[in-house]
Amino acid sequence: MHDGIIQQEDQGRTPPLRLGGLHYAWIVAATGAVAMFCGLGLGRFAFGMLLPSMSASLELNYTQSGILGFTNLIGYLVAVILSPLILPRFGTRATGTASLLLIAASMLGMAFTTSFPLLCTLYVLTGIGSGGVVLPMMSVMSHWFFPSHRGLALGLVMAGPGFGIILSGFVVPKLLPVFTLLSWQTGWLIFAIINVVVACLTFTLIRNHPNDVNQSPFGRTPTLPVKNKKKLERSNIKLLVHLGIIFAIYGATYMVYVTFIVTSMVGSYQLSEATAGGIWAWIGLLSVFSGMLFGWISDHIGRRLGLALAFFFLAIAYLLVGLTDWTLGLYMSIILFGLVVWSVPVIMAASAGDYFGPAAAASALAALTFAFSGGQALGPVAAGYLAELTGDFSISYMMSSIAAFVAIGLALLLRPQKSV
Repeated sequence: MHDGIIQQEDQGRTPPLRLGGLHYAWIVAATGAVAMFCGLGLGRFAFGMLLPSMSASLELNYTQSGILGFTNLIGYLVAVILSPLILPRFGTRATGTASLLLIAASMLGMAFTTSFPLLCTLYVLTGIGSGGVVLPMMSVMSHWFFPSHRGLALGLVMAGPGFGIILSGFVVPKLLPVFTLLSWQTGWLIFAIINVVVACLTFTLIRNHPNDVNQSPFGRTPTLPVKNKKKLERSNIKLLVHLGIIFAIYGATYMVYVTFIVTSMVGSYQLSEATAGGIWAWIGLLSVFSGMLFGWISDHIGRRLGLALAFFFLAIAYLLVGLTDWTLGLYMSIILFGLVVWSVPVIMAASAGDYFGPAAAASALAALTFAFSGGQALGPVAAGYLAELTGDFSISYMMSSIAAFVAIGLALLLRPQKSV
């Protein structure tokens, strides 16, 4: 089924770029990865690298830093709410392209201001753009891939943000003031330009549905009929809530880590910003493989066990930086977190297609992402407040570890999905 009314004149009839005998599903997945490089890698995770210099020049305390990150998540939440209305009407291609351009415009604005209220406002727009990239790029994979390869394809898409982390880790510490721009403002300017280029690439290569290029989805044809209902059934609400709670736990815990781990490295571990940037880049490098690894694992052992395994490694990663300021423990935590960071979003997106069917996947994923966004919004603010009281983020990391262990139990309570 189509993403609603996606057979627009400029969408369905524009011939795609031909790349030999390669199935076009993989071209869509690879383009989705590049879009996610901007939408999440630069729009969300580069913030963690820019935050120390932004906090220093703007004299922000921990609570204000958490609020600035929170504004981005407000925007992301707005995109989640609007996506079920916008995506069926305009399709993945147009929605993703427009969202990347919105991110570029908001970053351009941040490059030319030092006003904290204005930065918060602009970062809301960045969040809207990020959500407008993530949901379409993830949900469209349910149209392009059968369950046999859906997890792997989503893992490829989620490799994109890892490259954004790598870029920010190496580039941000080397940024210098340019004319009247501070170093972090220069970073936002560079990221804005990259987003414009990727928006053009997305419009050129993304297609909303295999029918648009006269192809079938990639993978093994399911043995059971594919669900094709466009709306979620009432009988599935309990399952949706169950998955939503798990995703909210992930959102809260991982967002605490990616927002404040660089700050912890510079503060608690007494590392230089350049060293912290190099370690942050290692998270990005490892995360490139995490989505594909756990997508493949969940394709073979099931989404339920895949989620439980992912949360186990996350819990250990949080525990290692929560218990002690041991430098080796930090490195072990970085390795574990990097190898598993995109596992949960990939498995959740695949689960949306598996449990609810391709046609309802976008609506299910929007509902799940709403819960995920709520967790993301609360995590950094709570961690920032606790850091104000205690002086560091150790308690926040410990609480994240406990929450991850709770998520393991919730994941194991899920029913195994049927092949659809």
